[in-house]
Amino acid sequence: MKTTVVIALTSAVVIEGEIRKKGDEVEVSHALAQDLLRRGRGTLVEGDAEDQEIDLATLTKAQLIDFALQEYELELDASLTKDKLIEAIQAAAEAE
Repeated sequence: MKTTVVIALTSAVVIEGEIRKKGDEVEVSHALAQDLLRRGRGTLVEGDAEDQEIDLATLTKAQLIDFALQEYELELDASLTKDKLIEAIQAAAEAE
């Protein structure tokens, strides 16, 4: 698994004592990337998607729906449970 991930920030955050502005693309550890994505502070930058793994369980329902649309062009119903959203995303990933 890749140890760093590139994230496009959606709001200003402090990383390693440095203020990073909205719109900046930053290379961060996998753990920090997951935290930023989970809190809605960034989006995953396209790249070597096969090398990057996102723990779907840490994302909100809204983030899962957005992720499915961006990554797999999969439109999911917001009324689905989080578990059902994750199952649908995993099925789409396996179908690729």
